[in-house]
Amino acid sequence: MSKISVIVPYYKGNKYLDTLKMSLDAACSNYPDEVEVVLVNDSPNDQVIYKNIKSDKYDLVLVNHSQNQGIHQARVTGLDKSSGEYILFLDQDDKINEKFFSEMAPVLDEDYSVAFTFANGVFEDENGNSKLILNSFGKVYGVKNYKTLLNVGNLLASPGQCLIRKSCIPVQWTENIMKTNCADDYFLWLLMAKGHNARYVNRVLYEHITTGENTSGNRITGYKSDLELYQILDKLNIFSDSEMNRFGKRCSANYNKALKREYNHIDWAVSHSVERFERLKMKVVGSALSLTRGRLCSLEDER
Repeated sequence: MSKISVIVPYYKGNKYLDTLKMSLDAACSNYPDEVEVVLVNDSPNDQVIYKNIKSDKYDLVLVNHSQNQGIHQARVTGLDKSSGEYILFLDQDDKINEKFFSEMAPVLDEDYSVAFTFANGVFEDENGNSKLILNSFGKVYGVKNYKTLLNVGNLLASPGQCLIRKSCIPVQWTENIMKTNCADDYFLWLLMAKGHNARYVNRVLYEHITTGENTSGNRITGYKSDLELYQILDKLNIFSDSEMNRFGKRCSANYNKALKREYNHIDWAVSHSVERFERLKMKVVGSALSLTRGRLCSLEDER
């Protein structure tokens, strides 16, 4: 077994720390080797409640950014501060199964040609409803094939589904920091699928919590992040012109579609609000006229 570093980008996330600690404690209890948690605070004005994440099951490294730098830079900062052979990038509000380390690490131990291993997981909403993330063989295959990833997009919900051999993380990923949050993990999978082997563990070992907050806004941000990724990949010249053309067209089409959907929603909301305002205005004006007529009639009677 090898040492595992869990890198957690933190952003105003004190409310998640208790659940995160419980999840990590359970996974560490089933893993005989050393685990460290590197928590990167990317919200400098927010103080981490240290006691809520501290544990005797793992070593804790707390790193503070002097200013907000985004999730990609937070992950790279954590990577620089880590000392484990294997890396898990885990978001502050996600959970791993108690068997995550004990079932994922041996795959990397037994075959050095495998750069990362990935498990299945579930999306879970606020009501406790869940669905599989990788719900078909095609999606499982696609994670390991860079051409499929280029053509259809990121098939993993989060890097929290994966355990990565640190020595295989490409320097292109650590040196080209994305400014728009969302596609930095997609960037990593494209690079790794292009030049490395991956292995699938057919177990549900990860849980991604979806709150439904700002869904359309998140979608636009995601597609905007894809467009930024296109510019980075074009500069790096890793993929062929035809592959990049297809990738660029898909990113652009998705972004425009999301914008249209959002603006149509905004247009409807604005027009709906205008209609309500006009109805309210007529009601108020009508009431004022009635009141005025009533006062005039009263004055006439007094005369």
